[in-house]
Amino acid sequence: MKFTTPRTQFSQIFQLTASVAATRDVKPVMQNVKVKTESAADAQQLVLMATDGEIGIRKSVTQCTVAETGEAIIPTKRMKLILQEVTSGNVDVSSDSQLMTVVCDSSRFQLTTQPTDEFPEVYPFEETAYHEVSTDVFRELVKRTVFATETESSRYALGGVLLEMLDDKIIGVATDGRRLACQEISASSVGGHLSEGTAIVPPRALSLVERATTDESPTIKINMSSNRMLANSQNTTLFTRLIEGRFPKWRTIMPNVTDRICVPLPVGGFYSAVRQAAIVTSEKQPGVIFQFSEGNLVLQAQGAEIGESVIEMPIAYQGQPCNVKLDPAYLIDFLRVLPSEKTIDVYVANDGPIVFKTDDDYTYILMPLT
Repeated sequence: MKFTTPRTQFSQIFQLTASVAATRDVKPVMQNVKVKTESAADAQQLVLMATDGEIGIRKSVTQCTVAETGEAIIPTKRMKLILQEVTSGNVDVSSDSQLMTVVCDSSRFQLTTQPTDEFPEVYPFEETAYHEVSTDVFRELVKRTVFATETESSRYALGGVLLEMLDDKIIGVATDGRRLACQEISASSVGGHLSEGTAIVPPRALSLVERATTDESPTIKINMSSNRMLANSQNTTLFTRLIEGRFPKWRTIMPNVTDRICVPLPVGGFYSAVRQAAIVTSEKQPGVIFQFSEGNLVLQAQGAEIGESVIEMPIAYQGQPCNVKLDPAYLIDFLRVLPSEKTIDVYVANDGPIVFKTDDDYTYILMPLT
C-alpha cells in the first residue's frame, strides 16, 4: 500500500477518525485506525476507519494519489504526533505487513504496524430506506438536545436523545427529569423508512455526526433499525448502537400553554440578564427568582456569604404578577444554543414547569426550584 495526500487535510480527517478508536483493550488493534487505498480508472481515494465496538466511522479522502492499493493499520498515537510536528505540504505513506513508512519532506519515520485481519469492518452506507434531512438543520437538532441528557437515571434510559422518524419530520427529545428539550425538523422519508421501536441515540454519536459533517454535505441520510443507527453524509458514514431501555412518555409531560400568559423575550438580552443574576449563586443556593410584573422582569438571587444580585429588564408582560424560582445553569444551557438575535416565547405560571418556545419548533421545559 502506498499513497500521497496533503498533510493539512489528512491531519484533520485522521484526528476526527482517531477520536472514535477504542481507548480500552477491547482488541489492541481497535485502538488504531485502519486505512484502505482504492484506485479506479476515474477516481482514487483513501478510506479511514475506526471503531470502539459501539460507535464506528468510515471517512473517505479524495485528495490523494494512490501508487499501490491495499490496507494497513495506522498506529494512532505516533501518527498523531507526526502530523502535529511536521510542516510539510504532503505526507507520503507506504506499508507492508510489518512496517509503515511515513515521509514528510526531509523527515522519515518507520512505525511497527499490525495485521488488518482482526480489525472490524466499517461498511459503507448501502441502505435503500432512510430519512434525508438538511445537514444544517440536523446539526441544529443535535446542538439543541444533547445537553439535556442524563446519565445517572436507573428508571429510564435518559442518557441519550430519542429520535422519532415520522413521515415528513424527525423529532429529537432529551430529558434529565428536571428539564426537557424537544426539536422538530422537516425531513423526507425514503423507501417507507420509519422508526422501529424506541430509538435512543448516545449523545457522543450525535456529537460525532455534528463534527463529521460540513457545509459541503447538503444532506444527511439516516437509517434506524431496532438496535443501531447509520448516518451518511457525502464522504462520511457513521454507525452507533442504540441505548437500550425505556424513554419517558414525553408527550404527557408537555404542559398545555393555551391559558398561560406569553412573554416574548430577546435571547441576547435575557441570556445576559440570567448570567448576571447567576454571579452570586452557588451549588448550595443555585436559585434565581424571576419576578414577572407589568412591563418589567426582575431577576433576583442571594448567596450566603457571597452577596445579592438584582437585574431588571423591560418586557411586554400584562397580567397578574408571577414569581418563579429557576436554576440559572439550566437556562444558560438552553440560551447558549440559540442565536442572540432570536426571540423566544416564555409561557409563565405560578406553579408547574415554565415553557420556552421558538418559531422553529423548539420547545424547552424547565421545572422550577422549590
